[in-house]
Amino acid sequence: MAGMICAGWDERNGGVVYSIPLGGGLFRESYTIGGSGSGYIYGYCDANFRKGMSKHEAQEFVKNAISLAIWRDGSSGGVIRTVTITKDGVEREMVLGDKLPHLAKGWCP
Repeated sequence: MAGMICAGWDERNGGVVYSIPLGGGLFRESYTIGGSGSGYIYGYCDANFRKGMSKHEAQEFVKNAISLAIWRDGSSGGVIRTVTITKDGVEREMVLGDKLPHLAKGWCP
């Protein structure tokens, strides 16, 4: 069993993110996180997320957060795969382990 994250874009609402937790329900969120590494990054996300980020800022926020989760959680894997959804379509990116942000090694933005 697992919770889910559902996201998309439409003309009326723009970008939307929903969390669907294990207990059921559908909750619209500004952002949401999940998975085994999520417990390690709630503080980082709460401190660094801001509404109105540019696409680049949002992508960097996500990569930094996942890099921190990978650093602390042995089950989070060694690469980052992101999907950015905008009115222009879907953009996929993979960041290999040797290219991960190194925030956990001494500094955080």
